[in-house]
Amino acid sequence: MKSVWNILFSAVMVLPLLLPGCNEPTEEPVSYTITLSDNQLNLRPERSYTLTATVVPVSMEAVVWTSSNPDVVSVVAGILTTKTEGDATITATVGEASAVCQVHVAVPQYQLVWEDNFDGTALDTNSWSNLVQGGGGNGEVMLYTDGENLTVADGLLTITARKERKQSPVSGNYFNYTSASINTKDKVRFTYGKVEARISLPSGVGTWPAFWMMPNDNVYGTWPRSGEIDIMEHTGSDVRMISHAYHTKNRNGMTGGNWSMKTYMDNVEDAFHTYTLEWEEDYLDGKPALLFYVDGERTGIRVADDGATWEDWPFDQDFYIILNLAIGGTWGGTPDDDRLSDPNNPVQMQVDWVRLYQRQY
Repeated sequence: MKSVWNILFSAVMVLPLLLPGCNEPTEEPVSYTITLSDNQLNLRPERSYTLTATVVPVSMEAVVWTSSNPDVVSVVAGILTTKTEGDATITATVGEASAVCQVHVAVPQYQLVWEDNFDGTALDTNSWSNLVQGGGGNGEVMLYTDGENLTVADGLLTITARKERKQSPVSGNYFNYTSASINTKDKVRFTYGKVEARISLPSGVGTWPAFWMMPNDNVYGTWPRSGEIDIMEHTGSDVRMISHAYHTKNRNGMTGGNWSMKTYMDNVEDAFHTYTLEWEEDYLDGKPALLFYVDGERTGIRVADDGATWEDWPFDQDFYIILNLAIGGTWGGTPDDDRLSDPNNPVQMQVDWVRLYQRQY
């Protein structure tokens, strides 16, 4: 039989177990809200993009990122990596709060907005203007005539360069070579998109054909402040070479810092190839870019640097298209007079078509 003291001791030991923990504070769970920098994105395959999450109040917990379809888009610490075409939902979670971003991954499509197939018998002056000028800014030695060196026939625009002495109607100076240069200034102008042309380049030392673009309004000032984009340049002294380049205030030929990219291939001269520029506003992690192609194969790319200003990247204004065949100059070199004088083997740049597209998803 238990003693009274044993009974009292047992009761005292059990009592704390029955009483509520009055001294322990009850913590209310923190209620977070989370928002993302983007709720919807259209991205290309094989690109990266950074999502940022804002959590209120500030949480010591790490944001947990997940993708509904990591085969399309993977995510690590908010950095998205796209892999192939498709759709995925990116979710950011902290505590009980979450936010989502819908990501569509696709190769962008382009809608044709203008073209010239040179189907008539004369240059379309609603789209093009002839430049009448002697020489050029790089020591070129030809006179660009008002259509005398240009024909449109059989679906081709043909620019013919010749060795012939002719007086400039503008300056009155005489030149020993003639050629042609046409442009779409104030007629066909655009900002961002894809432009391409199918061109056959001439052979012969001293030739310098180009397919390029200049700013329509010189918003940032005269060359090189407002920029220049050279989609394709070639010289007859380097028969396998195609060059892509751009010029800006801080990166140009005078300072020696201009960006350029050369590609080498067979059958450059006297054969048709398609030269393309994709001018992107938002290419890689929100940065603009210039992408160059020959026959659909990428041959050059330049993405704007972080924080680039107009001095380094003035390519956010309207540009126009130029096609020309220069003779001589700092890059063209000394012309081959025998070649340029041969009527049986004319020095010709021929253009099958020029097309301009705007981007569509």
